[in-house]
Amino acid sequence: MATKGKDESATKQKSGKGKLLVIIVVLLVLLLAAGGGAAWWFLIHKKPAAAAAGKAVAAAAQPAHFIHLQPFVTNVQSSDGQAHYLQVKIDLKTTDESVESKINQLMPEIRSSILDLLAAQQASTVTLDTTRAKLRVAIQAKVNHILVAAGASGAGGGPISGVYFSGFVMQ
Repeated sequence: MATKGKDESATKQKSGKGKLLVIIVVLLVLLLAAGGGAAWWFLIHKKPAAAAAGKAVAAAAQPAHFIHLQPFVTNVQSSDGQAHYLQVKIDLKTTDESVESKINQLMPEIRSSILDLLAAQQASTVTLDTTRAKLRVAIQAKVNHILVAAGASGAGGGPISGVYFSGFVMQ
């Protein structure tokens, strides 16, 4: 009987070690699977937002092209009865160089629209920063409207993405 007890205790020790070994192997397999899944998620899996952000960066990376317009000179409205004149030099910003040829074709219409906007300004407020900011927005909207109506396309509201005053003199 003593040998039988020794055999049972040896078997129990072996089966206990075997169970421990199986548990360790299963845990290692699970750990490796989790690590592989995490590596796939963080390194290979592409998120839709990241892809969209990458496209936005690529679009923003296009070089800017500036179109310099001839100076505009017009009289502005005055409440003091004196004649006041405004001279403005305008540069238009676009990312599409082909827009310049379209602007040259439509220059009489564009100049007329800009002159109408400038002539409608009050002499007392035209030099204020807020008025100039509103003028930039209005000129951009007018030029984009004319270009889009003529078949030019661009990102967002039109092919012109910015209007800049390179000269602004009121007399």
